[in-house]
Amino acid sequence: MKHLSSVWRIRLFFWVLIILLKLFAQAPYDFMAFNTFLGYVPIELSFHLKRFNDRRALAFWLLLIIWLIFYPNAPYVMTDLFHLSWLHPHTSINGILRSDPVIWLNFAMMMVCALACLLVGTVTLDQTARQLTRLTTPHQPRLRYLWIVIFMTMASIGIYIGRFLRLHSIYLLFTPTWFFRQLWSIWSGRTAAFVAIMTILQLIVYWLLKVCQHFSIDDNK
Repeated sequence: MKHLSSVWRIRLFFWVLIILLKLFAQAPYDFMAFNTFLGYVPIELSFHLKRFNDRRALAFWLLLIIWLIFYPNAPYVMTDLFHLSWLHPHTSINGILRSDPVIWLNFAMMMVCALACLLVGTVTLDQTARQLTRLTTPHQPRLRYLWIVIFMTMASIGIYIGRFLRLHSIYLLFTPTWFFRQLWSIWSGRTAAFVAIMTILQLIVYWLLKVCQHFSIDDNK
């Protein structure tokens, strides 16, 4: 394993995770294999974006658009944690959490999927924003933060669409006109609040990752 690149380690992790979910996740959580696969797709696409070092390459822009369409699936998986309520984890007598191993196994499974897609997705988003900035405005590297906010806001809108309209990214590829009509009809104060909350949540995760990246035990001395 030590000779494998980080990219291949991530790939193998997700492949094994998705296969295990497909084989062993039982109803009502059998959907997790598909959702985790969708969350992995933009991560895999981001690996291929690194191959392009020319903003004039049409393939780069096409792949970037496809990546942006699928990216909301990565942070979307964390909203699946609400489905843990299906387990009825609290006792009916005093409301204390039950110690049933099945409940905690499902909890662990959901947490692994949510954290893997959210954290790795956020790292690849940062790398994609860096690459886009380097190719378009190389003399203004801080513009990547603007791209990060834009991408996360669009992802939050995508999460809303997937969670409340039950639409997948694939609809945008095959029925874009109908998809945008649905998008236009969703806006309200509640929608804006949801998008703002999810964007801030993603930004906090991004900030924590950047802080941890530069964290050293020497900082405590």
